Amino acid sequence: MALSKYEDLTDIHLDVLKEVGNIGSGNAAAALSTLINKNVQIQMPNISIVPFQEATNLSGGAERVVAGVMSRMVGGIEGMILILMDKNFVNTIIKVFFNQEVHGLIDMEETVVSALSEVGNIICGTYVSAIGQLTGIDVKLASPCFQVDMAGALMSVPVIEFGEVGDKILYIDKNLIIDGQTMNAEVFLIPTIDSLGTIMTKLGIEV
Repeated sequence: MALSKYEDLTDIHLDVLKEVGNIGSGNAAAALSTLINKNVQIQMPNISIVPFQEATNLSGGAERVVAGVMSRMVGGIEGMILILMDKNFVNTIIKVFFNQEVHGLIDMEETVVSALSEVGNIICGTYVSAIGQLTGIDVKLASPCFQVDMAGALMSVPVIEFGEVGDKILYIDKNLIIDGQTMNAEVFLIPTIDSLGTIMTKLGIEV
C-alpha cells in the first residue's frame, strides 16, 4: 500500500530516515568545525518520528524564544528543513565571527543575522547531502529564511505547509560539544509524502 501519511511508515522506513539523520548529523558537525575553526563533536543524536505538538514540547516548549532557520527542499525531493538554535548556540557562533555576544535574540544586527543564516544553511545542506548519499537523488535547497520567534510559532510553519501528511515529523535532537561546551540544536526534517515514497523506492524498499 502506498504511503499516504507519516503514520503509514513501517519500522524499516523509520530506520532509513534515522540513517539520514545520523549521516546528516555527522556531516553537520564536520562542516561546522571547518566553518568556525573549532573542535566540534556530536553525541549520538536522538532521532524519532513524533507528533508536531510533542516535537514542540521536546524543543523546550512553545513559548521558548529561539532563532530558527528554515529552508525548502526542491528538486528530486520536496519538503522543508527547520533548525532551532538557542541563545548559547547563537553566542558561540557570534563570538567566533564578531568576538561579541548577544544579550537577547530579538533585534540582532543584520550582520549577525546573515552569519547565523549561513550557518543554518550549511547545516541544512548536510542533511540534503545525506539524502543524496543514500539515494543518489539530486536535492537542492532554496534560500534559507531566518527568524527569531517562539518555538511554537516557528513550528507552525511546517504544520501549515505540510499538515496533509499527518501530524508527525522527523525530530533530530543533537548535542554539539564545541570546545568542551555542550549545547543543543534541533533539526526537523519534513519531506512530503510523495518524496518519502521516492526515497524508499530508490532504496528498493516497498512502500
